[in-house]
Amino acid sequence: MLDEWGAIVLPTDPGCYNIRLADSSHPLDFRIGRDSHGLFVFQLDGECALHRMPALPRMLAVTCEVHPVASGRSRLVLSLSNASDFRNFALMCKSLMLATEKLAPTQSGKGLLQAIKEVHRWQEMLSNRADRLLSKSERIGLVGELLFLRDVLSERIGWNTAIKCWNGPSGHEQDFVVAGSIFEVKTQVVTADRRIRISSEDQLDAVQGRILLCSQGIAPTPSAAPSALTLYTLVSEIRDALAETGANALERLEIALLEAGYQERPEYDEESWVLVDRIFYEVSNDFPRIERGDLRPGVEMVNYSIRVSDCSPFIVSHDDAFEGIEV
Repeated sequence: MLDEWGAIVLPTDPGCYNIRLADSSHPLDFRIGRDSHGLFVFQLDGECALHRMPALPRMLAVTCEVHPVASGRSRLVLSLSNASDFRNFALMCKSLMLATEKLAPTQSGKGLLQAIKEVHRWQEMLSNRADRLLSKSERIGLVGELLFLRDVLSERIGWNTAIKCWNGPSGHEQDFVVAGSIFEVKTQVVTADRRIRISSEDQLDAVQGRILLCSQGIAPTPSAAPSALTLYTLVSEIRDALAETGANALERLEIALLEAGYQERPEYDEESWVLVDRIFYEVSNDFPRIERGDLRPGVEMVNYSIRVSDCSPFIVSHDDAFEGIEV
């Protein structure tokens, strides 16, 4: 989609737009375009009356408007005023399409409301994370999810499918969902008494389906050491791999990286790691965890830790972890 914007010819008449369908396979009527000044425009029409529209977000480089186009039908228009922000603008527009890709053509009104909600999410995400360096725990977590994506998922189900299964950066409870099976990836620096941090009472609750916990141990290492990697080099490697599969998969990766708060900075190439181990656990029966049903009324948003040594009875092989999973 990034390349498709650049291929649009600028209209010669002042005040006019050159508009084209963004993706003929998408169920909704998303359109991309440019005006005579080269301004980038993104549109979506939907069956939703103007008075039902929620408040629109205010963004520094993007103008967000809704116009009536017919009785009971409205048009969302996003316009980029600063060309230097084009990359993030195009990725945001792609994210709107991904968020609505499972709707039916008859659900254009729902799609319009969902698109506005998604713009709000991006407005908050970009304003909160601009120029912020990820904390050490965030860097380790992102390294771990990217290692799982590269070493495990891409090998078993291919890059195109693997990148679609990555949910963690977008705020979902689960890191990866593969054909209905949930994979929680927990990465820690190797210590004598390793613990796995769990962020909520729902994260390991079996009511959501089959859950596999992937515990990965990493250790700091000199950059010249064999198998050493940095967050920067890991991102670059995965970008190169996805570039060979097509623009759609690469755009999904770039959106996920932005959602995770990652932007290219020299600091992300200064910290080298090596993978020490990777162990899968089946979260079932008496696996050490807290579930929502264990809590008294009024207790919520529970954070807790699990001793890795107490998880040993629930170890499964890599093959067993993926048993029955078909994509």
